Amino acid sequence: MSNACVAVGEYNAHQREILLETVAKGCSPEQFMLMLELARKYQLDPFARQIWATRAGIFVGRDGFLTLAHRSGDFDGMETTFEERDGKLFSATCTVWHKAMSHPFRVTVRLDEFFRPTPPGKKPGAWERMPYVMLQKCAESHALRRAFCVTGLYDEAEFPPNIPEPVPETTATIDGEPATVERLPGKCSRCGKRDPLTLAFRQRYSDAFAAAGK
Repeated sequence: MSNACVAVGEYNAHQREILLETVAKGCSPEQFMLMLELARKYQLDPFARQIWATRAGIFVGRDGFLTLAHRSGDFDGMETTFEERDGKLFSATCTVWHKAMSHPFRVTVRLDEFFRPTPPGKKPGAWERMPYVMLQKCAESHALRRAFCVTGLYDEAEFPPNIPEPVPETTATIDGEPATVERLPGKCSRCGKRDPLTLAFRQRYSDAFAAAGK
């Protein structure tokens, strides 16, 4: 398998098993398929964590958005500044320059709109340990999306941690109706485990790439 194929999401059973245990852990088959389709569409590599999935949704990190910007050939630089009030971080402003545009794209985000306090009794989270870094990621992700017309993808730092209850492993939703699915009978020749895709969604996965000419 060439690097180009990997970049667009053509993965064997062993690779899918790895993805489900790392960057798509706990996801339903639908979410896993969606992540692979978005990885194919935007040519992002989940093994490099440029795109990943949780029960809360599909996400792309700031570095993933930067990859898209550089690949376009029109990225002309980026700058992020911070504003403090009363000695505390208040906002971050990111400016992105696009070679084809006469004016830069500028986005300002406020800390109080994104800050996530750690629940009592737990160790301080990323927002408390490094608020400047986290707010910078939000500002840059916003600006890069706007500058390079990226839709449907967000950085996980931009969302509150409202994660729904996981779907039982043996159930899924097919065409809006609950259904019981079976694991594929085949096993990966490298790891010996069953193929992580279910029968109900394996065909959709195959059809999607067939339609895309893969």
